[in-house]
Amino acid sequence: MATGQYRVTEKKCATCMFWAGGRTIGLQAYKPFYVNANAGSADCIVQKGRTSSAATYCPKWQQWEKLFCSK
Repeated sequence: MATGQYRVTEKKCATCMFWAGGRTIGLQAYKPFYVNANAGSADCIVQKGRTSSAATYCPKWQQWEKLFCSK
């Protein structure tokens, strides 16, 4: 299956806490750096009836809590 790679700082559906598709976190120097998300589309949990891809953005974006790092 094809995947897309997105930095954790990008405001894309793949890095949003509401993304329903598959994804994995990639680390660099023991910190979250990028997200590999499955290509294709998934239903948006926040906006009913909207289908989005990992690369799209919506105004209700919120960072995925597992991507936060303490300093």
